[in-house]
Amino acid sequence: MSQVIVGVFDSFQEAETAVSRLVESGLNRNDMDVHATGQAGASSDPARPGAEMSTATTDETGVFGKIEHFFSNMFGADDRPDDVGHYQEAVRRGGALLTVTAADEADVGMVRSTMHEAGAVDVEERAAQWRSTGYTGFDAAAKPYTSDEASADRKAFAVTRESLDVGKREVETGGVRVYSRATETPVSESVNLREEHATIERRSVDRVATAADLEEGSVEIRETAEHPVVAKTAHVIEEVVVGREATERTETINETLRGTDVEVERVGGSALESGLPRQSTDEPIIKTPTKAV
Repeated sequence: MSQVIVGVFDSFQEAETAVSRLVESGLNRNDMDVHATGQAGASSDPARPGAEMSTATTDETGVFGKIEHFFSNMFGADDRPDDVGHYQEAVRRGGALLTVTAADEADVGMVRSTMHEAGAVDVEERAAQWRSTGYTGFDAAAKPYTSDEASADRKAFAVTRESLDVGKREVETGGVRVYSRATETPVSESVNLREEHATIERRSVDRVATAADLEEGSVEIRETAEHPVVAKTAHVIEEVVVGREATERTETINETLRGTDVEVERVGGSALESGLPRQSTDEPIIKTPTKAV
């Protein structure tokens, strides 16, 4: 028992990207079909039994007919979901429809996630947006969108966030400069100096002279004096060591980050539109019921 997964993309290129990723994941290219307007050539192998030229040619009516035929084969003529026309409307508005047949149930989850990563959209969400601008259902007589109309229909609103990057840069905050220069300091010291001088003293004497007194002789007395002697010796009394040390501190940066958010407000429609069934899903991929192959 195989399952068919259907994905809607905003462009043929996005659908082809999903196809390439699925092929890289091991799926057979012949199990995938792309339906889109304005794309010449085929996206499936026509040699595959029962294969159709599923990528649109310049005949857009044939493209929508193939999509109609695809859903008729899957659901039957009497049991088709009401939202089948949304898929055709998505293609009319410049989108692309990708169908993948997964023979192994283990591949279903991989196919869904791959489509989602490639840009698949929720067709029900898109239909709700279309209704707010007057869409009431697929009209086979309506002309396909031009590229400009398709771009205008998909106006994008960016959701932005600022990020905070805190780095460090080194700046000079000052420093010290050390000089070594000669100084002169006047000092005063006291020293006691000694002097020796010859003295002559005359005394009056009255006695009889002796032979010794009559002898000739001489005596020499030397005079001395002390003079100050100055000698200087240099002593190291202190050392000034110049170096650098590193310290660390933690600083808290307080900043306000700006960004934009996008709010989606659902706009009510007419009574007829409000009665349309709406199936809520968190996945942008619409999974069709199981089909036996």
